[in-house]
Amino acid sequence: MARPKGNHAVTAQRRQEVLAAALEIFGENGFRGASLRQVAEKVGMTEAGILHHFKTKGNLLQAVLDLRDQESERYVPREDFTGIEFIVGWMRLLKYNLAHKGIVDLYATVSAEATSEDHPAHEYFKSRFEMVSDVTERAFTILDTEGRLNPGIHPHSAARIFIAISDGLQIQWLMDPSIDMYALTADSFKAIVTEACWAEVEALLD
Repeated sequence: MARPKGNHAVTAQRRQEVLAAALEIFGENGFRGASLRQVAEKVGMTEAGILHHFKTKGNLLQAVLDLRDQESERYVPREDFTGIEFIVGWMRLLKYNLAHKGIVDLYATVSAEATSEDHPAHEYFKSRFEMVSDVTERAFTILDTEGRLNPGIHPHSAARIFIAISDGLQIQWLMDPSIDMYALTADSFKAIVTEACWAEVEALLD
């Protein structure tokens, strides 16, 4: 006998509630410091109920990370973009993240843990870093061919340095929210691209 459609809707809603709670708990405590009990208590479920949806704690973490990636790709796609679109998308994503501190917390906390090879998210973060580096380098290469990079800027090294600065700014902002991460990221871009290029970006961001 088929389940009523209403039950499916309730299940999907509960899954989203669990993901939202897990994002907050993992962001505050890391993967190893967080427990399924904490997540379950936050949404008024049992641990068995959580496992019914996600099977393991590792699967729950992966689902949260996948949700974060889906949101990121709304702003910065992995394919079919121009250099200008990449910068505009990055700045818009940053503005979104600034309004959702838990997402930044999750990334900073769990990515630091995941440097250990036995961490369930180790391969995820390793692959993600390679992907972000590749996308950023491709964007800077496009800008370079269009004459939009400042003299002496090389796409490969600029991409790695920019990502390192961005990750470092996230940690500083988490420690001290008075830091203007948006303005400092804009300054980082302005050190890489020409004034005319940044003027184009600002016109699209307004």
